[in-house]
Amino acid sequence: MGKHASSRGGQRHPLRMPPDWEPPYPSFMSEFGSGTNAVSMAVVGCQFDAADRQTALDFASGIALLMRGTGKADHVDLSECRQDSAGRCQIVATGYWLQPDALDGFFSGDTFRAYWARHGTDGLSYGVFRELFNVPMERFETLHSGPEHLVGVANARQGVTDPIDRHAYWGSMRDRIPDSADDTFKPNGLVEVIEEGPNHFLVRPNQNLAVIRSGQDLTAATGTERAEYYSDVEPALRAGMGFLRDEGKEVSCFDCRYMTFVDETGQATDQTYGLAYFRSLEDLEKWAEHHPSHLAIFNAFLEFAPRYGPKMQSRYWHEVSVLPAESQLAEYVNCAAGTGLLGGLGQ
Repeated sequence: MGKHASSRGGQRHPLRMPPDWEPPYPSFMSEFGSGTNAVSMAVVGCQFDAADRQTALDFASGIALLMRGTGKADHVDLSECRQDSAGRCQIVATGYWLQPDALDGFFSGDTFRAYWARHGTDGLSYGVFRELFNVPMERFETLHSGPEHLVGVANARQGVTDPIDRHAYWGSMRDRIPDSADDTFKPNGLVEVIEEGPNHFLVRPNQNLAVIRSGQDLTAATGTERAEYYSDVEPALRAGMGFLRDEGKEVSCFDCRYMTFVDETGQATDQTYGLAYFRSLEDLEKWAEHHPSHLAIFNAFLEFAPRYGPKMQSRYWHEVSVLPAESQLAEYVNCAAGTGLLGGLGQ
């Protein structure tokens, strides 16, 4: 597949791509084939204090095993957040499904329900949560700095594009989402509590919630490139993730977790990512384009990446979803106020 065309042939919302645009570094998109109409993502985790880390790892690892086995997930990974919006830690299993109804079947099944019940009783020293998203492919996009790099849902893809031109300019994220040609994705409604009990919330997000999972992989980076990433880029990234975590309400970000991928034993890897929930794609775009905390990240990366171009060993990626409110659900048991989509209550 070649570069995307720079126009939309009379569709309602034209691309923001500048005329004769040539990106400063290469990027690629995952392809899933015409038979894939949606991707489902489940974020299931444990919120804990340091003394309960092994319990949290056991819980998340157990969920990962169930997702891969009974759930037949197309991909599952584990990650850890050392400090969330409540000042606590999290270990999370993230699963993806490309088959219709596969996610719903797993989470409504007896195996999961029994496992959840053991960890979701009142009075435990830790909390558990599940955030379930069913994303139409027309409302989804991925971006990768290397064609061979597999992370997240890319582990289940059928192929990858040639280098694309719809990236590295303001508005390119929206331009890569197919339905943006005819839909501005305005937010509608609020995060809604649909069931509530002692230390228990079942919630549904607002219409057109934007979810971004955006990461960096330094596994293969060595020498100057690795050193320059940690000296020039990572501090700005960490500060930006901290702003969204602690002050995200200013930019309609409900929650942000800066995560590190871990292996099955809980050991940290050289891969990190941010997982953030914004009220809308427009809110995400405004933060990215105008807020100093993101401009610092963007400018640092724009100075860093072109030095290496196609020879760059580190890898960068993201997944962005704009969600219809139906078929999305989140549940929090014994979790702190403001955890995950609970951060959107009242906004």
